[in-house]
Amino acid sequence: MKLGITTIQRNREPWIKEWVIFHYMVGFRKFYIYLHQCSDNTEKILINLKKKIDIQIFTVDTSLEWPQLTCYKDSYTKHGREVDWMAFIDGDEFLFPTKSDSMETTLSEFTEKNLSALGVYWSCFGSSGHISEPPGLIIENYKHRAKDGYENNRHIKSIVRGGLNETVKPADPHFFKTPHGTYDENLRPIEKGWTDYEPTYNTFRINHYVTQSRSFFLNFKSKIRTPDGSPLRDEAWWQEHDRNDVLDQSMDTYVPSLKNILTSI
Repeated sequence: MKLGITTIQRNREPWIKEWVIFHYMVGFRKFYIYLHQCSDNTEKILINLKKKIDIQIFTVDTSLEWPQLTCYKDSYTKHGREVDWMAFIDGDEFLFPTKSDSMETTLSEFTEKNLSALGVYWSCFGSSGHISEPPGLIIENYKHRAKDGYENNRHIKSIVRGGLNETVKPADPHFFKTPHGTYDENLRPIEKGWTDYEPTYNTFRINHYVTQSRSFFLNFKSKIRTPDGSPLRDEAWWQEHDRNDVLDQSMDTYVPSLKNILTSI
């Protein structure tokens, strides 16, 4: 089984290597990375990583009105037949299995199901009290998240079955229109990027490091428009998303191996 990831990233120099290696560790082998208005060394780092990992790098046309949807459509149209499943996630989202060691094992449970895509629920993380951006791994620095019942956790991101026809296209950054529909891990049907269901994480989950530190928000996140066309994030957005109710150690098991690999390359 071949697993791929499509992502659109902007100025993630300090964290792009962590993001790629983490997803390689959980089973993804093909990376389709679209760089949107990058002014840092993200591309240089990715070019170096290409020596070890199957990464394709694309520069996004800055004139595009909806760059994220355009890139998602482009990637699936051109590369959807190269993989059995393709995840579509952002640079602050870490997708992983919760009951097995690999996404390949987890996704094999859904191979014979009559569905075209799986929706994986967010688990949203706050600043963990960091004012300045700390050095090191995101998954090690940010361990406090919102409660499971937090309404923004009802967002999903999609893992789309590969090899489908040309009718596959993103309706929004979260949800794809497909021949046989999107379902969650409980096989509940999903019809948009935000569901009315109580999220569950029995099979897989996305840790969404949505805020990072206060300084990251003030100096970067609040100043840029997202590639899906959302408005600028203001102080109300910060208050809504900086949730640190639960100490979460779900990533601790990955940290030693991730650090070893990062050191070795």
